[in-house]
Order: sequence, then C-alpha cells, then structure tokens
Amino acid sequence: MAEFIFPLRVYIEDTDMMGVVYHANYFNYFARARSEWAEQTGFGIDWQNAQEIYFPVHSAKIEYLKPALLHQCVEVVSQIKETRRASLVYDQYLRPAGLNDTILCKAEIKIACVGKDLRPRALPDIFTRETQRDY
Repeated sequence: MAEFIFPLRVYIEDTDMMGVVYHANYFNYFARARSEWAEQTGFGIDWQNAQEIYFPVHSAKIEYLKPALLHQCVEVVSQIKETRRASLVYDQYLRPAGLNDTILCKAEIKIACVGKDLRPRALPDIFTRETQRDY
C-alpha cells in the first residue's frame, strides 16, 4: 500500500498541563488514521459488520522521539508493510504538517483479522488486492 496521510490538529484534551501530547493519545491518532483509511477504501465498519470480519490490534511497538504540542498541525503517515494470512502489519508515524523529515513518534502496529467469534480468519483476497492501490 502506498502511504496514507491523515492530517489532524492537537487539541487541549490531547495534552498534559505543559501542552505536550499525552503518550497514550498517539495510539488514538494512529487508530483514527487506520479507521479513516479503512473508510476511504471501502473496508470500514459497515463493510466489516456485513462481512462479520473485524480488525483488532494484536500488538504495538511505539517510540516517542519528539513531543507533539498543543495547537500543532500534524500528520499521521500510515503504510501496510506486511500482509499475512490473518493479519496486517502497519508502519505509522506522526510528523508535523509540512515537515517530511521530522518524526515525532513512530509505531509498528499488528492488526489481527478475526470473525464475530473473535477467532482468527484469513484476510479476504479482495482486501489484499485493494490495499496495494495508491491513495
């Protein structure tokens, strides 16, 4: 998959008393970007409910490099780096908007593919084909 870029702004509720993004909120930013990508590609929650296929986070590795700050415009850059039989691995990072050479936080997020019973399911063929398109 080509990179998917999701812009956002840091709001007061995202930060601590010093105006620095609270560490757990980076996960929210990354999840929001993955959700938006899924909606834009046709694999959003309505599709998931119809197919009875869901994509929970299996595991995450995260590195905090520089703080994101109150009122800052940032971008989450997401790319699927690996597709397995029943999972995906995303590379995601947060950067200041317009500063492609600065990374504030980066993560590797493994997403499982499960059925309604929460047991692993193979990714549908159409899903692996569609994720190769450029967005």
